[in-house]
Amino acid sequence: MVETLPFDNVALELWARANAEALTYAVFLGLFALMGFAELVLARSRAPAHRPRRWSTNALLTVLWVFTAPIFPLSLLGASEIAQARGWGMMNWFRLDPLPAFALGILARSLISYGIHVAMHKVPLLWRIHRVHHLDPHLDVSTTTRFHPFEALASAPLVIAGIMILGVSPLAVLLYEVFDAAMVVMAHANMRLPRWLDRGLSLVFVTPDMHRVHHSADQPETDSNYGATLSIWDRLFGTYRRKSQVELAELRLGLEEVRDERVQRTLWLLASPFLSLRRSMQRQGAHAG
Repeated sequence: MVETLPFDNVALELWARANAEALTYAVFLGLFALMGFAELVLARSRAPAHRPRRWSTNALLTVLWVFTAPIFPLSLLGASEIAQARGWGMMNWFRLDPLPAFALGILARSLISYGIHVAMHKVPLLWRIHRVHHLDPHLDVSTTTRFHPFEALASAPLVIAGIMILGVSPLAVLLYEVFDAAMVVMAHANMRLPRWLDRGLSLVFVTPDMHRVHHSADQPETDSNYGATLSIWDRLFGTYRRKSQVELAELRLGLEEVRDERVQRTLWLLASPFLSLRRSMQRQGAHAG
């Protein structure tokens, strides 16, 4: 009979508290550099990505995000600790063994991300903020960092509420951030995986081909494949969509409302949630006429 090692969640949580933040940054930056190089060799799209202009714009948005996010007074870990101490949340109502509790916590945290991403597309005010991410007419690892700083403030209370409602444990909160850091970089990479590998991975995980469909300029496709880490929620809730290799190679990315140089202007992107892009598009058409 094969003996299994015990799941020492206490020791693992202590280790995660001491190292998870540094590990998250190391995983993100390491994979960012690796995927950025891999895109030069295994690129899905050979269309010019205008890297210097786009990457500088996306990097500046990231800096603004980093300075904005800490404004919210309660961290995700803090929310989890409060819920655990007070017995709030579904998973804190039951006495689960440590390993199932951790696994369910990772699934719950992934579900929270999926639900918030759906809300970002379906709630008009949230979409105005989130569409900065979709205004990028190209897709590569730099798109991973392209978010309006207001999105940090809009999403934080939603994530915190989800953690408290579901009772996600501190350990799951900490290690999910490491997992998420790896997955979001790989999902946005302009890479062409072997078809058999992509099909196998996408049964559980979000792959570059799967997430590329989400960045399509065709709205029904933009409103699909919401998962950030796991594909199971899209499959479960009917928002999963797959396209052929030929379709992916010809896929038009970004948003049809704006397809000019404004999408690479940092100040315009910061102001864009307050602008009506539909009217802006009509003015473009009138000017062209």
